Amino acid sequence: MRCLLSLLLLLVFTTPTFAFDPASIGQNTVKEWRAWMKRHGIKEGSLVVAYEGQIVAKGEVNHTIAEPAKVASLSKAITAVCALKALEAREMRFSAPLSEILPDLLAKYPPKDKRFPDITVAHLINQTSGITTRYHRNIEVLRTFQKENKPWQFSKIVKEGLDGKPGSTPYHYSNANFLTLGLVIESLSGEDYETYCTREVLDPAGVKNARLDDYWTVMSSWGGWEISSEDYLKFAQFWFQGEFSPNRPGGLFVPTSNIGRGREYGAGMFLRRDGDGYNAWHNGSWRWRGRINDRFGAYVGLWSNGFSVSTNYAHDAYDGAARKEIDNFLWTTTHP
Repeated sequence: MRCLLSLLLLLVFTTPTFAFDPASIGQNTVKEWRAWMKRHGIKEGSLVVAYEGQIVAKGEVNHTIAEPAKVASLSKAITAVCALKALEAREMRFSAPLSEILPDLLAKYPPKDKRFPDITVAHLINQTSGITTRYHRNIEVLRTFQKENKPWQFSKIVKEGLDGKPGSTPYHYSNANFLTLGLVIESLSGEDYETYCTREVLDPAGVKNARLDDYWTVMSSWGGWEISSEDYLKFAQFWFQGEFSPNRPGGLFVPTSNIGRGREYGAGMFLRRDGDGYNAWHNGSWRWRGRINDRFGAYVGLWSNGFSVSTNYAHDAYDGAARKEIDNFLWTTTHP
């Protein structure tokens, strides 16, 4: 019995302990990302994995982490923070209605739904405005996608009714909300959207090589940014890492909406509470078939365990299996 007890004690005190190694976790994440790229025939993309704000691993397939890439709806987080800065500069609240911010545009394009002017910045930013239009399916009629054409897009949005009273309708993801936020930003700032958001949002985060994509400028505030995976992570970490409230001294509470299964939406990010903080993530995806064919995707995740990831890839991002897989394996590999 004494020999057996001695053996058990020996095993207990000699069992090796495995140190937490962010770099190894990052490399395993890159390995899984490369397998995902190969599995879906994706020929170009990049991935950055960081821990506590420091890059611990990177993956590059015919595209470096420093090269700008189209990020589709990841543009929305840039727009949301930019709208926040424009409000603060004018000492206005999220409750400011469009009737106050865009009176001239509403007069020029009278909305079909009389409740439209009551939509507030908060309703736009958390997707509870009641707008459900898919107007962007009609942008093919434009001669070029290389111009923003925000007023033209707005004129199509207001022709459709709302799904209910602004703020009382359930969350409904619509590019039209963020197209309208782009107009809000320009009205409040007196500058064009790209110039103002670059100076107020990207420059403070140390992002120096981002712009509206040359061809997809038309998507502007709802999907038009071109930015590298490394720079997008800089932006996301600066404004969103940790407790969910964009990085600013004193500022305004960012409104969120409940979208079910323990998730929220606000400021261009999907959110899930985790203890005292949040996990935040978003997929970006775009596919166009018309005079041109284009397809691309991107993903960002910032998690309460200290890890964060940013990736972009040239692929049909509407491939449901690929989208679900990237969300799952990037979470799993960074939460061993």
